[in-house]
Amino acid sequence: MRAMILAAGLGTRLLPLTNCRPKALVSLRGVTLLEFWVERLYRCGFDAVFLNAYHLKDRLAAQVSQKQWPIRVKVLDEPVLLGTGGGIRSAAEHFANEPFAVINVDIICNVDLNTLYERHKLDGAEVSLLLHDWPEFNNVAVSGDGFVLGFGREAEEITKRGNGVRMMAFTGIHFINPSALAGSVAGMPEDILNIYRKLIAKGAPPRAITHLGLFWREVGSVQSYGRVTEELCRLEPGSLWPLRTGENISVDPEAVVHPDCRLKGSVVAGRGVRICQGVSLENVILWDDVRIEKGSSLKDCIVADGMSISGSHTGKVFAPGVT
Repeated sequence: MRAMILAAGLGTRLLPLTNCRPKALVSLRGVTLLEFWVERLYRCGFDAVFLNAYHLKDRLAAQVSQKQWPIRVKVLDEPVLLGTGGGIRSAAEHFANEPFAVINVDIICNVDLNTLYERHKLDGAEVSLLLHDWPEFNNVAVSGDGFVLGFGREAEEITKRGNGVRMMAFTGIHFINPSALAGSVAGMPEDILNIYRKLIAKGAPPRAITHLGLFWREVGSVQSYGRVTEELCRLEPGSLWPLRTGENISVDPEAVVHPDCRLKGSVVAGRGVRICQGVSLENVILWDDVRIEKGSSLKDCIVADGMSISGSHTGKVFAPGVT
């Protein structure tokens, strides 16, 4: 089994954090989103992962090449941003005419991908989409017998007609047969939803699949990233492996924290962090190589790689190039 992780996007909702990291390398309590998905795919029996890269692609490629992965991880360079459909189409040659999973990099969930992969194969649809009820994002029309009928505005119009149609939300997890991409041109930008609309129009709609007990969160914005980082503290330890759950304070072994510091709420300190004497931190995320100067106080803040912070701050995001 093989999978693709969609990782080429600019990460505009995560700015200014994505000035220094691509989305795939954004970390949740010390584990990058890429590490989260590769480890889970490995546990589910997948043997290769491909990820497309555009924004900060050299940094992403370097990180992938420097790490020992449990399965094959290959970066696919996009010279231009191809969108979701174009990126998937350009990667299709790597899947040897076998169904493959596709995952948006800026989500986390507890789903058993192997089970869903097998369901997809048994159902016989060209595409299966993992959906759930999430009112904030419900924009997919699903028929009473479990097929996708439309997206966005057309989905709303279809649902108004009744006939057992309901609105659901797309999780960002797809299962695709390469034949579904036959009408697309490699190397051309395209939205994957337009490919799915063509399948609907020709009478081969995607199958909607669900998962009982699904835990799902999106971390594609600064707000959701901070909120989910804090929420992980309240989950049972080990409940969302490989993320560190059930602990308020997460400090990398290579971080140095002065004993005369006050850490409250959810605090994350990455590799190479230095927290000096008399510092007070409450609900703070510190990426790698951050220095918090003596006597400083931070609350509800996120500090990106390599920053040195002093003074008292509340509700701020610090990143290179931001004053």
